Amino acid sequence: MDRKALLVPCGLVLGTSYLATSIPTTFALDRPLHTIAAVLLLSGLAVVAYETRAAQTRRPHSHSHSQRARHVAIPLQDGNGRPSSEEEWSSEERTPQYRGLGQRALAVMLAALLCLLGARIALFHAVLKDVECAGPQLTAFLPLLLALFHAYRTPKDRSQPAWSAESSSVTHLDRFVHFFLYGTTRYILPSLLLAISSFITTLRTSVLRSTYICPASTSAASLVPKLQFLGFLVDCILVLLLYRLVDEGLSQSESNSPEPKDGTTVHGLIGFTFIASAIVLGIVGIVVYTALPEHREWLFSAPREYLLGLLRLSLMIPLTMLCFLVSARMYGVMGAVLIAAFSCAFIGVLRALAMGVSYSFPPKSTAGVSLCLTLLTIALVLQLVADAIDSGQTRPKMPVRLGRNQTVSVVALLVLFSIGVGVYRYQWPVVGHPIDTLLAVADEQHERWAFQAHQSKSLAQAVVRYQERYLRDPPPHFDKWYEFATNRDTIVIDDFDNIEEDLIPFSSLKPAELRRRTAEILAHNEDLGGIRVRDGKAEIFGSLRSEQKWMLDGMIHMIGKFVEFIPDMDLAFNLNDEPRVAVPYEQFQAARMHHLHYPEHTAADGTIDFRLDRASTWKEIAGLPRVFDQAGKKPSFQTYGSVACSPESRAQKERRWDTGAFCSACSAPHSMGAFVANWSLSASPCHQPDLANLHGFHLSPAGLSGTHDLVPIFSQSRAPGYADIRYPSPWNYLDRQKYEFGENYPDPNFAKKENVLFWRGEATEGVSIAGSWKGMLQQRFVHLLNNETSRQPIFLPTGSKNGRLEYAMEYPEQIKEQLETKLDARFVGDLARCEGQDCVDQKLELWLGKDVDLRDHWRYRYLFDTDGAGFSGRFLPFLQSNSVVFKTALFREWYEGRLTAWKHFVPVDSRLHDLFSSLAYFGGYSLKEKGKRTMEPKDKQAEAIARNGKVWTEKVLRKKDMEIYMFRLLLEWGRLTDDRRKDVGFRMDTKGRKGTEGKGGS
Repeated sequence: MDRKALLVPCGLVLGTSYLATSIPTTFALDRPLHTIAAVLLLSGLAVVAYETRAAQTRRPHSHSHSQRARHVAIPLQDGNGRPSSEEEWSSEERTPQYRGLGQRALAVMLAALLCLLGARIALFHAVLKDVECAGPQLTAFLPLLLALFHAYRTPKDRSQPAWSAESSSVTHLDRFVHFFLYGTTRYILPSLLLAISSFITTLRTSVLRSTYICPASTSAASLVPKLQFLGFLVDCILVLLLYRLVDEGLSQSESNSPEPKDGTTVHGLIGFTFIASAIVLGIVGIVVYTALPEHREWLFSAPREYLLGLLRLSLMIPLTMLCFLVSARMYGVMGAVLIAAFSCAFIGVLRALAMGVSYSFPPKSTAGVSLCLTLLTIALVLQLVADAIDSGQTRPKMPVRLGRNQTVSVVALLVLFSIGVGVYRYQWPVVGHPIDTLLAVADEQHERWAFQAHQSKSLAQAVVRYQERYLRDPPPHFDKWYEFATNRDTIVIDDFDNIEEDLIPFSSLKPAELRRRTAEILAHNEDLGGIRVRDGKAEIFGSLRSEQKWMLDGMIHMIGKFVEFIPDMDLAFNLNDEPRVAVPYEQFQAARMHHLHYPEHTAADGTIDFRLDRASTWKEIAGLPRVFDQAGKKPSFQTYGSVACSPESRAQKERRWDTGAFCSACSAPHSMGAFVANWSLSASPCHQPDLANLHGFHLSPAGLSGTHDLVPIFSQSRAPGYADIRYPSPWNYLDRQKYEFGENYPDPNFAKKENVLFWRGEATEGVSIAGSWKGMLQQRFVHLLNNETSRQPIFLPTGSKNGRLEYAMEYPEQIKEQLETKLDARFVGDLARCEGQDCVDQKLELWLGKDVDLRDHWRYRYLFDTDGAGFSGRFLPFLQSNSVVFKTALFREWYEGRLTAWKHFVPVDSRLHDLFSSLAYFGGYSLKEKGKRTMEPKDKQAEAIARNGKVWTEKVLRKKDMEIYMFRLLLEWGRLTDDRRKDVGFRMDTKGRKGTEGKGGS
């Protein structure tokens, strides 16, 4: 058996499989026109080079090819009276004389190919701009179209069996069997089944859509499906044209006619047409560069991840195309088409079946997808059977053909595989609700955290716990801090892991370097405020805008409660909402791995205080300041949001360019079913590449002024992946939004509140440019609750009495009618953070309402909270109320870990796909109709969350707790910036007595 006969089709299978799996997550489509031009150019060059080489190889053998011996075709004998006589086929019959297309017809077809490629590129680009509105593709029907065309254009006498003209006993069954298993019509039935299977799989896997907004108020919702259909029609013409040209090229190469004088084959001309298309795109780029200077940077900027994605496609597509051409020479055009089509179809079905399912989520019809696999298997079986029994009367003769026994074995394996995969991946309904489990787990987690956070009952115990926990002595003045904390009745003494997490990378830098970097960023003074501590007093230094001064005033007030015990230092506070320090993975990991290791000390070493001359070590720098990158109003996920992720993470390897597709693999690591099971992990970008499209901070931040250097900036909150040092926000400390109630604004018990999920807020996430508002979290939330039209998942009883539940896909209007909890979400104020047409589109699409007093929120049982450009300033007042807080957030604050999701609040995924299911659990579903999917409300569980959140917030998130945290943070920072940081520390002897105090030297 010729190895080439297997190697080339295997290459075609691998190539099409790779493209089918990689294109949905490629970075190359960030710049689709650049990518298409490069791929067309390289594909054209590859085809031309191959054809030039192949033509040179074929010329010496043309004479011997014409002198081949006569061929013998032996028809198979079956039980229907067909004779087994031999028929002789001459070489002329086997290889007909090539008459070919005329030059004029060929020129017209190539010109049409060039024009159609341009039209298809334009349509693809138009659809990609509003891809969230795109529906299922119809490309699965293209092989069927080619099969029909192939059967239509083949002469009838060539596809008739030898026995059909001689036997008068031919039945309709014989004709039916011959039509589907013999001759050129044998491709029709496999192609039909393949098309049906692939299309149903596409429909099944695209039911669950992202909440990325497809606005009904614009033309995109109606225009994009029409453009898709028009694109499909262009695809039909294109594939027919390419089929005709490729087949013409095969006839040319197999004929006895001489090669063209210039050596140019039909396939070579196809390659030149691809090159011409790429040149046309290049000319368009030159025109844009000349006419639109604002696009010049975008035209020539090429991030590393884009170049890698482009390189992969630019290699795989030409190689796959060459494998297709060689396979077409061996198996015919339709044979090569079906090899590629079956590869793509099996990849699609198997990916759908292999999709990870947790507690029946994401919802998928396993039976339906298994049926698709069965249909696809039948189609492949029919194709193999037809190949096995085909008499070989049709060109070309396949170099590899399975025998009958081999065919039976392959068929059996395929059938068993289809049945086995369907049974293995069957999605059974779930017994019990995941939220029941999450509530129980949350209780245990909270008890463990509360116990370990306050084990110390004395200063001596606190010192020992500190040494055991952090492998070093406490900082100087730890006794003052302990006295300060216990006098404020804190219940958190031992757990300050957030401070450790924030500061540990900075311990890799020398104290002098930390001081120098602080001076550099304060010298730049770009939305940074400085606080200077000298001789037990704190003051603001540097220039500030008047609207920012309140923040530093608040910090001065907070620090003033304990400033006498803080060593001299300069602090740089971020005055923007957004965090600023995003350190690349390698650099950040190196900083963590090379963090400071403290030597062991004994009580005999005594307590060593901070240096007395620290003030002289903090110097102002008059030289060039450290420059921050102005990253506002443009996507920041790849440049900042995910740079701290491992190169092997999904965020670094995948780009979810199809914003309308739901990424179940992205939510699975932090979820139990649809519900958030790990609140801390739920905001991590590393396993969630789709977060790039789901929050304004990643899409188009308003004021991101960032750096990739490890600089000590104190920020009120940060997104995972950033290295800012978190501190208690002056917004909460100064009660800029305060929990208050009274006669006019009562806060009744949970049971007496209105059964409503309520939200009012301004659109503050980011600045909407070029449609970026469609992915912002606040906009998606308001849109989902008011005018979403695509079906959404909701976890409900199956309707039987076995207590099982499953996810149902229902339209939002039906869900809202059946939910006992009503929904009320509106934007207030002007949608000002936008530019151009985005402002108009938002006002037309989103629901606006009147502004309400914060105290009006206490009327409702359920309050929804989401962050904006930074942390949410209303979260703490919401927790202090008697309402249940539903929270979704990207940013994390100083108290991360003190609150437990499902114990103190209800977490909601950033994709919002779990919101309706959580509301149905707590509020009830279909109680009026008492239908099969009725779910009784869990009022007691909801009230317990409201009570727990209120009580715990009043214990661990008080202003006093903010002061305690800040005191501890500045003591730790004081040690890190002290030149004797390995030695300074607070120590006690075995009897609990403070070690002999040493003076801070110079």
